[in-house]
Amino acid sequence: MRKFNLALALFSLFSLGVMAQSTDSSQVEGKEKSYTVFGKSWKVIKYEDGTKVYEWEEDHSNNEVHINKRSSKFEYNFLETEVGINIYPNDKGAPQVKPWGSWFVSLQSVGTWKPSKNFHLRSTLGVSWYNFKFDDERIIAVKNPDGLDFVNFDELPNGPEGTPTKSKISASYATLTIVPTIRTNNGNFRVGAGGYAGYRLGGRGKYVYDDTNGDKQKSYTKSNMYAENFRYGLRGEIGVGDVTFFLNYDLNDLFQPGLGPEMQAMSFGLRVN
Repeated sequence: MRKFNLALALFSLFSLGVMAQSTDSSQVEGKEKSYTVFGKSWKVIKYEDGTKVYEWEEDHSNNEVHINKRSSKFEYNFLETEVGINIYPNDKGAPQVKPWGSWFVSLQSVGTWKPSKNFHLRSTLGVSWYNFKFDDERIIAVKNPDGLDFVNFDELPNGPEGTPTKSKISASYATLTIVPTIRTNNGNFRVGAGGYAGYRLGGRGKYVYDDTNGDKQKSYTKSNMYAENFRYGLRGEIGVGDVTFFLNYDLNDLFQPGLGPEMQAMSFGLRVN
C-alpha cells in the first residue's frame, strides 16, 4: 500500500508538470446543434477539447443582423453514476469480504473546467455507498459499547435459529472529489490523479437467514457500525473512449480508533461517459 501511495503522489506531480506545459488551445470544430424556441434561434458548437461556443442572432432597428458568440470552458453534468467493488486487507482482524456483492455505488453531479485541450479539472459532489459483504455468511457484525465484534451466527446472544445466507455492513458518505486530468487532443485517452473527502450520512449492519420453516428473514442494525465519520483518500483514473476506470484508496481507517480493526479500504470500478 505504501508503494501505491508513493506512485500516486509521483503521478500527481507529473500531471501538474504536464499541465504547465499544455498551452495548446487550438480548437477543431466538432458537433454543431441548432435550437429554435418562440422564434428565437441559437447554435451550440462543441469542440474536441470539450469547450462549447454559443451563437445567436440579434435583429437591430436598422434591420442589420448581428451574430453574438459566447465561449464556455466550464461544463456541468447534473447526474452521473459510478459502479464498482469495495475491498480491504484480509489480515487485519476483519472477516474476508466477497468482492462480488461488496458494491460501490456513487450518484454525483459533475463540474469540469477546461482551460486547455489537454488539461481538464474535474470535480464531483454526490453520495457514495460502501458495502462490504462477508465471504463467510455465518459471520455477523455486532455493535457493542466497547467496539465492533464479529460473531458466528450460532453464537449470537438470543439469536434466531436457521441457516445464514448473507452478512454485510455498509455506510454512505457525502463525497467531494477533485481530479486534474491529462487527455489527448480528441479525448479518447485520459489519465487523472487527485483526491476525495467524504462525511458519513448513515450506516447499518445486515444479515439474511432462512428460518426453520425455510422462509427468508432479514435482520438490520441501523447504526454507523463504528465506521469513521470522515473518509478521505487518493484517486486515480484512466479513460479510454467513453469508459473511465477509477481507483479510490482511503488514507484513513475504515473504523473509528479502538472500536474496530485498523485498516484502509479500497474501491475500484468504472463509469460510462
